[in-house]
Amino acid sequence: MTAAAPVVQSLRLREADVYWKERVRSAAQVALFLDFDGTVSPIVRAPELATIDPQIKSILEQLRNLDGVQIAIVSGRQLIDVRTRAGIDGILYAGNHGLEIETDVLCFREPRAESLRLELRRLILRLQLTLSEITGVEIEEKGLSAAIHYRQVHESLHDWVRQMVWEAVRKSQVFTCVNSKMAVDIRPNVPWNKGNAVKWLLTRLPEKNTYPIYIGDDTTDEDAFTALAGDGLTIRVGEAAHTAARFWVPDLCAVRGFLSELYAIRTAL
Repeated sequence: MTAAAPVVQSLRLREADVYWKERVRSAAQVALFLDFDGTVSPIVRAPELATIDPQIKSILEQLRNLDGVQIAIVSGRQLIDVRTRAGIDGILYAGNHGLEIETDVLCFREPRAESLRLELRRLILRLQLTLSEITGVEIEEKGLSAAIHYRQVHESLHDWVRQMVWEAVRKSQVFTCVNSKMAVDIRPNVPWNKGNAVKWLLTRLPEKNTYPIYIGDDTTDEDAFTALAGDGLTIRVGEAAHTAARFWVPDLCAVRGFLSELYAIRTAL
């Protein structure tokens, strides 16, 4: 389940240049973790329309080629989907909120989540029946998890859609769900999330003097913010009243600017 975000005073990142730039300069290695939707890809009306921002992709490809920089995209999307949409070779990918991870040499699938594939399919079929008459609902099947999108549903029905999904998930007893941006994410009720995935990847990097950076915009990214509290640079895209991220930037354009600065610092070493 998503960890409750501790109450912190999140600062706008541009007010803390000294805080992070010196750490980026002094680290033997920087591990850059990025959510996909809303972080390197603009939010769109339907998940299948999402594409990576071309300028961000170009900067990430330049960062990828630097010594001492590791990049991972950590998404709620199915791994094969996010890898295809990002289209960047030679980086790490974690899909389904970290339930599936692949690198050049490693392939991880959370065992309990794997065992629940058939049960998840049954739950999706029940939800398809329950929500069949609601115009605009989109059920995204992701193998190990699912997302019920209601961005295109009439606003008067948003609460009802969320309620129906939560009730169905509660009855299943083996899944959990969390509200995200205009969607309800359904995941196996296992002790594994984006935070666990980030920690798992960090322990497998060859360089131990690593400075981790995580950037994300949604509820499920709070697990990663919490996991890295005190150890790295955590940045939320968009200001939030309650977040475990230490800093925030206003939008995707600001993410682009941060990545450009990161590249400039590491190339100057």
